[in-house]
Amino acid sequence: IDLLDNEKIRLGTGNDLELYHDGSHSFIKDTGTGDFVLQGSAIYLNKADNSENMIVATEDSSVSLYHNGSKKFETTTDGVQVTGEVVSGTLHCSGKLDLPDSSGATVGRVLFGDSDDLQIWHDGNHSYILENGTGDLKIETNGTAIQLGKSDGEVSAKFIPDGAVEIYHDNSKVFETITAGGKIYNLSGEARLEIQ
Repeated sequence: IDLLDNEKIRLGTGNDLELYHDGSHSFIKDTGTGDFVLQGSAIYLNKADNSENMIVATEDSSVSLYHNGSKKFETTTDGVQVTGEVVSGTLHCSGKLDLPDSSGATVGRVLFGDSDDLQIWHDGNHSYILENGTGDLKIETNGTAIQLGKSDGEVSAKFIPDGAVEIYHDNSKVFETITAGGKIYNLSGEARLEIQ
C-alpha cells in the first residue's frame, strides 16, 4: 500500500485508529474510544536501522529502558534495577535503602555534598560516618537529648541541650557536667567528686 503524505489508513467503525505520515513525522494515532493496546510475547521499540534497542517489554518478565543502546533501567521481581546515576529533584523511599558492603569510595556508600563531603557506609565489619570536606560534622536535635549507646537501650553518653553532658560506664553514669564544672560518680550512682 503506497500512500502520499497526510493520506491515512483508518481502522474501526469510527475511524478510531489512524496510520499516516504528514511529510515530517509518522503517526500511529488512537483517536477513538478505548485504549491503545500492543500485544506480543516481547515488544521491541528499536532504532530506525534496528541496530539498538530503546525499549524492550518481555512477557512474564522485565521491561527495560535503554540509552544509546545501553540498558539503564529494568523491572525485576523485587522492583527495579538502575545502571548508572539516579538524578531526582526529590526522592521518596517508602521502604529501605539497601546497599552492599562498601568496597571502595563509590560502592555501597551514601554520599552527600557536591564533593562527597559526608559519607556513610558499612564495610562488612564496621560502620562509618566520614566527614572529609569543609566545615564541621554537626549532630543537632530539637528534642530532649542526643544519646549514644547500644541498640538494647544501654546509654554510653547523653548530650542534653541547655544542660549537662553525661558519660556512662556499663549504663551507669560516671560523669556529668554542671553549671560550675562537673561531677564524678561511683558505679552506685553516688557523687564522689565535684569539680568547680
